[in-house]
Amino acid sequence: MKQLAILVVITGLVLLVLGCGSGGGDPVTPTLDPTTGVGTLNISMDDFTFTPKKIDLTACQKVRLVLTNNSATNDHGFTVGYGVTKEGGSPTGFERDWFDDIEVAVTGPAKMVKSGKAILTHEGTGIVEDGTGGFMVIKAPSSQATIIEFTVPTEIGDFEFASFEGGGKHYEDGMKGLIKVFPGKSARNDEVGKSWQQAKTKCL
Repeated sequence: MKQLAILVVITGLVLLVLGCGSGGGDPVTPTLDPTTGVGTLNISMDDFTFTPKKIDLTACQKVRLVLTNNSATNDHGFTVGYGVTKEGGSPTGFERDWFDDIEVAVTGPAKMVKSGKAILTHEGTGIVEDGTGGFMVIKAPSSQATIIEFTVPTEIGDFEFASFEGGGKHYEDGMKGLIKVFPGKSARNDEVGKSWQQAKTKCL
């Protein structure tokens, strides 16, 4: 009986380890408001992880991200793109910013909002830094959320979201996640045959 109990415990631990190594569970999609057509998705930032870590979006979809920083002590950033850039061996951001030339509205408190090449509208407290690097929201620990509203860009494929705070250590510690963008009913694929990362759609 004792051996059976030990076996059950070992089996549970193995399953727990396998579950933790699965890369953040199943992808999450925004909750759609049928009246406005806007999808809302909550993203929480902790030391040093995002929840959720996998997000599925549809090109041309209107999205509202509700961003919270649950840390008691650390600032955390949120930025999206691909191709990590480095300075002095440390990751600093993305070579390709997902929000380039996209209209983005940021509402609520943020320690800093970097516009990059996004077309930014900002309402709330915090420093706004125009035209440097990529679009990024940096949040200090706070019980208040910051809302990021935009229409999902037309480039389909895989994109990473991450925090590069702490001189890039947050990213190295695993504070990153994956966004997959799919073509949808509101988009037309004009580049069939190109690779997943390169294909683009057009909003109808």
